[in-house]
Formats: sequence, structure tokens, C-alpha cells
Amino acid sequence: MAFKLFGRPKAVGVDVGAGSVKVLALERRRSELVITGHGMAPMETVSGPQQASQAVHAALAAAGADGETVVAAVGGPDVVIRQVTLPPVAPGKMLSAVEFQHRWGMGDAGEAVVDVQPLRAGREAASSEVLSVSIPKARVDERLRLLQQAGASVQILDVEPLALLNGALHLTGMEAGELMVLLTVGRHTSVLCLFSEQGPVVARYLDLGAEAFNDRLRAAFKLSSYQPQVGQTLDGDQAQRAETACRDIIDRMAEDIRLSLTFYRTEYDRESLPRYTLGGSVDLPQIGRWLADRLGLGAPLELMDPFRAVEVKASSMLQPDVGPAGPQYLQAFGLALRAV
Repeated sequence: MAFKLFGRPKAVGVDVGAGSVKVLALERRRSELVITGHGMAPMETVSGPQQASQAVHAALAAAGADGETVVAAVGGPDVVIRQVTLPPVAPGKMLSAVEFQHRWGMGDAGEAVVDVQPLRAGREAASSEVLSVSIPKARVDERLRLLQQAGASVQILDVEPLALLNGALHLTGMEAGELMVLLTVGRHTSVLCLFSEQGPVVARYLDLGAEAFNDRLRAAFKLSSYQPQVGQTLDGDQAQRAETACRDIIDRMAEDIRLSLTFYRTEYDRESLPRYTLGGSVDLPQIGRWLADRLGLGAPLELMDPFRAVEVKASSMLQPDVGPAGPQYLQAFGLALRAV
């Protein structure tokens, strides 16, 4: 964490996503968290290193976080998160044990970066359970190089599903006996995370995102291009047309949630009550209600918006109000929490 001669240290989360870069800066003031800056910069899906680093730098500048040490993440279907049972080993040797399992079961460990976090003692005293994360080394090197080119010094490199879950757990204050079901909608893919105190983190990437909704709406409203205004509402007839156009996407998302929840409850936790939450590029607020209807819920999915739950004291009066775009900052918020 970077310390300034004047002012408090900041914890800065940087979310480099498809379509944009989001940055959120946090400070702890006494016992309370305060959002002190935020910034978003567009980034084309196909961007060269220079354009991408410029987007990161612009978002950092907008958040008033130039020169700060940052926390970032790597994501994608090739990031593997799994629970591993180990024989009794000293905490300092757990990583070596998991790396050995990775080499034995998945090939050359030199092609992946492996990390481990102790979870709990196993049901038998002779074992312990750990959370193992494996990331292709090329992905790690690429992300670190991008941030370095943008002038950012990386304090922690996390993985996307754990950062999203970290943010949602803080915002909900999840209680014992609850099972977090978090859907985060990205531009082209979405991340589904499940977690309870009785089981591990389970994460899946879905090949559906905000652009899939936009494609359907372009066709439904006969538009050559469609770029929704974030948080826009539709009148009765428009809402019905939009729901009909997007029905197959919502059905597929709901089915993925149902199947994943069934797996989690069968394998890990049969008793905890699901708590359904939603974050990311939720340009249409109706998505939470549409999913709730398909899942048979009585209320829309909880919207994960850090700006509604945490006090905001932006460091610059020029920073605009994020308004309904707040859920897009969920990952950046979860990352910043790592350094508070």
C-alpha cells in the first residue's frame, strides 16, 4: 500500500474488463470504509498494448489514484479454483504440496502459477482442506506487463471470481446458514460464483453477457445499433418486447444457476438457504426481475452496488455520480478490500 506524506493511504482496485477499465479507491477512516475515488475508461475488446495501458492510466487518473499501489485480477475459464484435501503438513509447506499435485495431475507446473489458502481442518484429524488456485503463467505475465506499462505498481494479483465474491460478501454481510449465489454479468461472458461456510468456492464462466442482450434488443426494436443507457427503464409495451426478445438468454442463465446450485447442494451443503445476488453490466434493471421469475423467487436478485452500501467521499469534485452504473464496480471494490 502506498503511504503519502499528507493524507491517508488508499487501497486501489483495478478491474481490467472487456469493454472498459474500472478503478475504485477505498480508505478506512476509523472503523468505516469510505470510497474516495472512482474512474472508468472505455477499452475496445481488441486493443493493442498501448491503447489498453492508456485506458488503465485514464481510469486511475479519474479515480485520483495515479502513483498508488494497486490490486488487480486475472480471470477466465482457464483459471482453476478447487478445494484440495492434503495430509497433515505445516502451513509453510502447503504450497509445495499443492504444486506437486498440480505437476502430477495437470502437467508442467512451470506453465502455471499456483497459490493456496488454508480453509479448515478436514473431517478427519489427519487431513486439512485448502483452496488451490492455478492460473496460466502467460495470463499473469500479460496482466502484470499491462499494469506496469500504465505506470501502476501491483501489490496483489487476485483471481476474478474470488474478487467478485469478496465484494459481494462484504456488501451483503452474509450470515451463517446462507449460501451465496452471485451472478456477475460481463460484456461477453458472465461469472457465476457459489459459496457457503459449509463448502468451497465454486465458479463457472457462462458464454453469455451484456452484448447478447444488446444484440436481441437491436433486433427487437429494429435498430442498426443499440447502446443502452445504463439503468434505463422501459414502458409496459417496450418491457414486454424486450423480455420476449431476451427470453432464451434469461432461460439459459437461470438453468445454469439451477444446475450449479443443485450440484453445490448435493456435494457440499444441503441445508444453507440460497441468497441470490447480481452485479456487473446490468444495463437493464429488469434482468434481476426476469431471472427471479425464471427461478421462482418472490423478489428480484439483490443488486451488488458498492456506492449504495459504502459512504462516498470522492477526492475530486469533478468525479461524476456513477448512478446506476455502480454494480459494474463490484470487482474493483472486491479487489480494493484486499488492501484495506
